[in-house]
Amino acid sequence: MKRRTAKEIRFVKYIRKQCKLYGIKCDLRNVKYLRLTGNIQCSGYFDEDAKILAVAMNRQDWMEILAHEYCHLTQWVEDCKEWKNGVNGVAKLDDWLSGISVRNIKKWIGYSRDLELDNEKRTVALIKKWGLDIDVEMYIKKANAYIQFYNYMYHSRKWSNPGNAPYSNEVVVEAMPDTFRMRYGIMSKRLLKLYKEQNI
Repeated sequence: MKRRTAKEIRFVKYIRKQCKLYGIKCDLRNVKYLRLTGNIQCSGYFDEDAKILAVAMNRQDWMEILAHEYCHLTQWVEDCKEWKNGVNGVAKLDDWLSGISVRNIKKWIGYSRDLELDNEKRTVALIKKWGLDIDVEMYIKKANAYIQFYNYMYHSRKWSNPGNAPYSNEVVVEAMPDTFRMRYGIMSKRLLKLYKEQNI
């Protein structure tokens, strides 16, 4: 892992301090992936029930992930509408992905997607506020790829392979706009075809 800059060190200290303030364990691990329930691998997560913010730090994009997961903490602290709906949506989506029949799954996927859209906008604002060394336009393209992935799950009924996540697939990322001005409520035929071709 390369040496952190002074700004990165200050940012990590800030996140740790905020976690402590809200009684959240800040678990920054020197690994490439974390394991979730159902054997799903991810790069980070915030769990309000377990009171933990965890990030895999042995990655080039660790700072983006830390900012993203911290912004989920801010959604929880504010108890915003996207958080309240999204938490229920994610639980229903997890059930559905594990094979359980769930009524109105499109609605629950929509809540999960909207939770991530609100969070990605918060993350970009945080990156700008801190002047973090992150390419904002590229971050937004990757964020859009991730948000659209929630629409794609309606068709695939599976989580992406960690080696081919939508935000790390160059072809998918390149197809995304660098602003938050997409039609998020529905996946276009063009993007659906692209995600299928890329085996997301």
